[in-house]
Amino acid sequence: MTAGVLFDLDGTLADTPQAIATLLTAVLAERGVHPGADAVRATVGLPLEPSLARLLGRPAGGPEVAAAAADYQRRFRAHLTATGAALRYPGVATGLRRLAGAGLRLAVATSKPRGAAEKILALMGVADAFAVVAGHDSVEHGKPHPAMARYAADRLGLSAESCVVVGDGVADVGMARAAGMRVIGVSYGAATAAELTAAGAERVVDSFPEVVDLLLAPAPPTDRPEEP
Repeated sequence: MTAGVLFDLDGTLADTPQAIATLLTAVLAERGVHPGADAVRATVGLPLEPSLARLLGRPAGGPEVAAAAADYQRRFRAHLTATGAALRYPGVATGLRRLAGAGLRLAVATSKPRGAAEKILALMGVADAFAVVAGHDSVEHGKPHPAMARYAADRLGLSAESCVVVGDGVADVGMARAAGMRVIGVSYGAATAAELTAAGAERVVDSFPEVVDLLLAPAPPTDRPEEP
C-alpha cells in the first residue's frame, strides 16, 4: 500500500526543463561551446556543476566551470522570479492537495541544492505540501544512486516498499528501482515516454492529474483461497 510519494522537481512539478536547456545553451555558447540540443537536454535534472564540466570539457571544480555555473544560476534565478506560480505544471497545486487530503506523505527529491529547491517550491506556492525536501547536498551520492530516495523515505518515517517515486528523468527511474521503490514516469518533462519505459518505469503518464488519479486508484483485489 502506498503511504508516501517522492517527487522530482524540474520537469515533474515545475515547468522548467525548456528554460534550463535554453539558459545552459546560452551560457555555453558565450564560451564557444555548442554541444547540441540533445546533449544539453540530457543534463536536465542532474547536478549543475558536474554537467557543465562535461559539456565544457573542463575539470569539475575549476574556475571556468564555477564561473559558468554562477552565470547560469543568475539567469535562472531571474527566470524563476519573473515566472512565479506559473512555474507549476497544470493541476499540480490541486493534485498535491488531493494527495495530502488522502493521507499520503509527500517529499521532493531533486538534484538541485535543498535551499534552491525550497525557494522554487515557495515561488510555486506549494512548499507547505511537502514534509521533506531532499537535494543533492542532502546525501553523498546523487541520482540515480538510491541514497536520496532512502533519505527522503527515512525522514518521512516510511519504508521503501511503501513509497512511490514520480519523475521525468531516467535518473529518477534508476534511483527508485535501486531503492526498491515503485516509479511512475511523466512524459511532459525531460525524457520521452519510451526512454522512461526502457529505464524501468512501471507506468508513464502524460499529465500531473493522471499521476494523482493513478496514485489514488484503489488497489486491485488480491486473489485469496476460499475458506474451507
